[in-house]
Amino acid sequence: MSASPEEQLAEENRRLRQELEALQSEKQALETRVQELENIRRNLEHTVAVFRRCLFGSRSEKIDPQELEARIAKAAAEAQEQLAKEKRPGDPPPEAEEEQPEEKPGSPAEQAAPLADAPADQQKEIKRKARPHGRGAFPAHLPRRRIEHPVDPAQAHCACCPDHPALIQVGEDTCEKLVKLPVQYEVHVHVYPQMACQRCHEGVKSAPRQDNSLKADVSVIADVAVKKYVEHQPLYRQQQGFERLGIPICRQTLCDWTGWCSDQVEPIVKAMTDYICAQALIQSDETPVRMQLANGQMETARLFAYGLPWAEVVFDFRTDKSQTGPREFLSGTQARFLQTDGGSSYVPVFKALELLHVACMAHIRRGLFEARAEAPLAVDLLLAAIQKLYRIESRAKALGLSLEARLELRQREAKPVFKEVGQFIATLAKDVLPKSPLGKALTYAHNQWPAMARYLEVAQAELDNNSTEHSLRAVVLGRRNWLHVGQEAGGEKAANLFSLLITCKRLGVEPYAYLHDILRRVPSHPNKDIWQLTPRGWKETFAPKSPTPCPSG
Repeated sequence: MSASPEEQLAEENRRLRQELEALQSEKQALETRVQELENIRRNLEHTVAVFRRCLFGSRSEKIDPQELEARIAKAAAEAQEQLAKEKRPGDPPPEAEEEQPEEKPGSPAEQAAPLADAPADQQKEIKRKARPHGRGAFPAHLPRRRIEHPVDPAQAHCACCPDHPALIQVGEDTCEKLVKLPVQYEVHVHVYPQMACQRCHEGVKSAPRQDNSLKADVSVIADVAVKKYVEHQPLYRQQQGFERLGIPICRQTLCDWTGWCSDQVEPIVKAMTDYICAQALIQSDETPVRMQLANGQMETARLFAYGLPWAEVVFDFRTDKSQTGPREFLSGTQARFLQTDGGSSYVPVFKALELLHVACMAHIRRGLFEARAEAPLAVDLLLAAIQKLYRIESRAKALGLSLEARLELRQREAKPVFKEVGQFIATLAKDVLPKSPLGKALTYAHNQWPAMARYLEVAQAELDNNSTEHSLRAVVLGRRNWLHVGQEAGGEKAANLFSLLITCKRLGVEPYAYLHDILRRVPSHPNKDIWQLTPRGWKETFAPKSPTPCPSG
C-alpha cells in the first residue's frame, strides 16, 4: 500500500532536516578546524619572526623610553581621533567633556613629543648624549721607547735670514703608536748537580726535583687555559699557532695541560662553592653543551651556573637537565632564596630543599616583547611600566644604597608600580587566546608573578637573573669554537676553569696574571688558607698593584 502524499511530504521534510543538521554539524567542525589551523599559523609566524630576529636582527630587548612613550602617545591620539569620528549626533560636544588636567613640563606626554617640535634648548636635553669617540691615551704601565726623528741637516738653517743661521729646538711634537713585539718562547734547562763524598762516594745528594711530567712551565699552561676559556680559542687553533712558531706540540698534549690545570684548581673552586652556598640568596641558570661519548656519538649535556649577583659564579657539569643536578649542588646550602627562571629543573628543588623562589623579570619581559605584534598598545604599556621598575633599580645602584635603603626604596616606589603591572597582566590575559604567543607570555607572567613579588621583600635579590645569564655568555661563545667537551670528565674539568676565569672577569681580576700566580702557589699553600687563592681572596692578598702584562700569540 503506497504512502499518502502527506506522509511522503513529512518523510521528505524529516530527511531534509537530518541533512541540514548534518551539514550544520559538519560546518561547525570545519569552522573549529579552521580556527585551530589559524592559531597554528599565527604561532608558526610568531616562531619564524622570533628566529629571524635572532638570526638577522638585534637580539636586545632595550627600548628607548622616549620612543616607547611616543608610541603610546601616538596610539592614544589615534584612539581619541577615532572616537571623535564615531560620535553620534546626540553626544555632547568635545568642549562639554570632562576637562583634562593640564600637563606639567617634563611629563611623559611632553617628553614623548617628537624632537623636531621641541624648542632648541630643550632639544639639547632630550637628545641622547653622543658616545665618546677617538683614541684615548695608552695605559701608563706600558713601557715607552723614545724614537727621535731629527731634522735633515741640510734643512736645519733659516731660509729667511741673509746669513742662514742654524735652527734651534723650540719644542717637539710627540705621537704614540702601539707596537707588538714577537712572541718568544724559551726552554729552561733545569740542572740538578749530584753531590757525593770524594772519599767514600756514598750519600749522593741533589736538590728536590720539580714536576717535569708536563714538559711545560705554568706560564705556558696558564696561557693555553686562558686562550681557550676566556678568548675562546680551541686547542687545534692553538696547536696551529705553536706550529707557526716552529714548536711542534700535539693536541693531546695541550688537552693534558688543561686537564692538569683543572685538577690543580679544584680545591679553590670548592672554596668558592662553599662561599656561595653560605649566602642568603643564590642565582642560577643553565645552558646546553655538546658532550662526546666514548663511541664518538654526541649527546646534549648541561652546564648549571650558581652565583651571586655580579660576583662569584661556579659551574656544575651535568649529563642531563633533570632536577638531580640542582638538588645535589644545593643540598646543605644555607641560602633561603633561589632566583631562577621558570625552568622545570628547579621546580621540585624548591619543595625538596625548602627554598623560596624569586623569579626573573627579564624572562617575563622577553615573552611579552616577542609577542607585542598581537596587541602593540597593550604590550607597550606593560613594557613602559616594567621599565619604571628597572629605572628604580638603576637609581638605587647609582646612589650606592645599602640593602636596607634599597628595600625601603622598593617598598615606597616599586611596590605600587609592581601591583599595577600585575593587575594589568591579569586583566589582559582574559581578552587573548590562551594558546596564542601573547596568551602564553601572559600565562607565564601570571604564574611567575607571586615568585617575582619576593624581590620586593628580599634586599639581596635582583629584578632579574641577568647576572647569571651574562656569566653563561662565555660558554655560549666558546662552544661555537670548541664545539663539544670530551665525555663527562672533560665537562667537569671545563666547569672548574670556567668557574675561576669567569669569576675573574666579573671581579675585575686579570685572568692570566691570576692563574699564572696561583698555579705556582697551590702546591705549597696551606689548605686552611685556600680562600686566599680564590679570585676575591687573591685580589685582596696577592694581586700586584700595577697591571701585569699577559702573553699573546
